[in-house]
Amino acid sequence: MAGFLLLPLIHPDARSSAADAGGGQRVRIAEVSVNVPDVALKGTDGRTVSLRAALDDGRPVMLQFVFTTCPTICPLLTGIAARTRQDLGKERERIRAISITIDPEHDTPSVLRKYAAIFDADPDWMFLTGSLPDVVAVQRAFGAYRGNKMNHAPYTFLRRSPRDPWVRVDGIVHAEVLEREVRKILGTP
Repeated sequence: MAGFLLLPLIHPDARSSAADAGGGQRVRIAEVSVNVPDVALKGTDGRTVSLRAALDDGRPVMLQFVFTTCPTICPLLTGIAARTRQDLGKERERIRAISITIDPEHDTPSVLRKYAAIFDADPDWMFLTGSLPDVVAVQRAFGAYRGNKMNHAPYTFLRRSPRDPWVRVDGIVHAEVLEREVRKILGTP
């Protein structure tokens, strides 16, 4: 990860009705129901991919919504995901990571490819873009649509399998907290 400082921050709304995540950090984690729309998005190679197929490749999933010109939470979220994947070591191959841009008009496949490189994203971490209506539909399905990109919430979504509910981790949490949640869905200590 070139040049990003991981700060121990958490979204202020996550403090109420939150559980202690260890290390004094409180985090809000909730199960959410998601009906993933059948949309086609594009990867960093420009190829079209069915979002449902990408989410249902047989592995657990970690998903975030970001945009490459975000001056605040997106580099932190992406950096925390990168650190979590790094700390998982070989176990990271067991989970599909997906980052979907919420600014598809700017974040073309080539822009996302450069952004992914900043975070040393491996082939099991997909960065996706698409048409604005499709991206909004996906955000709405996850309850993450906030009207415009500057008003988005720092969520990380995790799912063990297509049969299991999604778990939403609210806020910007320590990589250790996210790693612990990922290990829960992987079933590893």
